Amino acid sequence: MSRSFGRLTLLSLAAVWVIWGSTYLAIKIGLETLPPFFMQGCRFVVAAVAMAVFLRVRGHAWPTRPQMRNASMIGVMLLIGGLGMVTLAEDRGVDSGLVATIIAIQPMMMAMWGGLWKVWPNRMQWVGMFIGMGGVAILVADDGLSGSWSGVSLVFVACVSWSFGSALSRRIDMPDGPMTTTFEMAAAAVAFMVLSLVSGESVEAPSLRSGLAVAYLVVFGSIVAFSAFTHLISSVSGPLAMSYAYVNPAIAVLLGVVFSDESVSVNMAMALPVILVGVAIVTNASRPSAETAREEASTVTS
Repeated sequence: MSRSFGRLTLLSLAAVWVIWGSTYLAIKIGLETLPPFFMQGCRFVVAAVAMAVFLRVRGHAWPTRPQMRNASMIGVMLLIGGLGMVTLAEDRGVDSGLVATIIAIQPMMMAMWGGLWKVWPNRMQWVGMFIGMGGVAILVADDGLSGSWSGVSLVFVACVSWSFGSALSRRIDMPDGPMTTTFEMAAAAVAFMVLSLVSGESVEAPSLRSGLAVAYLVVFGSIVAFSAFTHLISSVSGPLAMSYAYVNPAIAVLLGVVFSDESVSVNMAMALPVILVGVAIVTNASRPSAETAREEASTVTS
């Protein structure tokens, strides 16, 4: 097997690194006039329906019932337990820098979950993950890191749910290709709408600003980036698939500089190279080889 990544994998990495780094800002803008569960429910209803129609027109077959069930279960773990809790935490005023710092532990959590199937990161992957986390810590060290304990706890719940769902999805029977994303988003859409109804969220007409933010989340945050992540989680190592956790905070800060006239702090100037070094180490240590591919295939099918 070649030790180089294909174009689709490289594009998928770029998508989750850049696009998901921008969704912190988009979610905050959406929450200005929309309640959290309803906002995410609308996002995934539109995205799931659009993808389902597109795939059926292109002739994609429906997955089997077990595959539908598995994809729905993983969708709830990733998008309700993961993204939903992050959205609720941001709605409760948790500082985005603190959210980014906590989320940076997801790759190590996923590595630990992988140990349940006797698949552990190699030494250099561990080194890269710790360096990446160090860079994120430098980046947000002067942010104040304000937030309620309940909100902070929700972010930790999100990390556990997303990382376990990601690890589990690599080892159960899932639909082929983009059908995985479609059913994960459909299950999340239903769950978000139920949560919105049960929690009694009050919905009013959103502002144009919030509406555009949700549209961005539908097209780029859901259809493009989540599809890219689904590809990565099934085709590359766990640490590399989760490396977005280190890059996203840097992207979020850069967007703040561009769109909110924020200045580049000393911490930012120090953190960005550290984060990039960590990602480079994880990426290089994650390049596929014939031996590791055989080992993972043996572990997954055993």
